[in-house]
Amino acid sequence: MNIDALFIPSCPAVQRTVILLKNISAIQIVRTNDDRAKLGVIAQLPGGAVLEVCGGGFNERTSKVRCQNGFYFVFNQDIDAHGRASGVSARA
Repeated sequence: MNIDALFIPSCPAVQRTVILLKNISAIQIVRTNDDRAKLGVIAQLPGGAVLEVCGGGFNERTSKVRCQNGFYFVFNQDIDAHGRASGVSARA
């Protein structure tokens, strides 16, 4: 597991923006009281949600995304199969 992937940046560099066409599963990244991060619950990100891909995941098959001010790990195949590139501009 890539432990560096648990880092939650205050201002993430967005690599691309995707709008989900249907629900996908995600693993929440949660900030702890001592400002560390840990894996949270498995959640569903809803169709229509905007995902900002902002880094690598815990392995080569996953990516870190921000969705509605929360951070998650998602499978790349889910983004590719159930998302489409957005006209929303990426922030550096």
